[in-house]
Amino acid sequence: MNKRATEYDLNEQQFEQLMDKYVMTIVDSMSTEDFRQFVINSYYDDFSNYTLSQLLEEIKYTLDDEMLDEFITTIKGE
Repeated sequence: MNKRATEYDLNEQQFEQLMDKYVMTIVDSMSTEDFRQFVINSYYDDFSNYTLSQLLEEIKYTLDDEMLDEFITTIKGE
């Protein structure tokens, strides 16, 4: 059963269903540690392209100013 993609002839809805089944199968087969590492890697990939200003805004938006201040204080050893 080695067909080319064009031989499957899926419409947009079927394509979405195929993608959903594939993603869910991958996620369901992951251990908790695998899943955790995947999420960590995804965040690192996303944030590695941020400027300092963008990262500061992201932290403030996602957490709050106090948590950002705590992070900075810890990092600077104050």
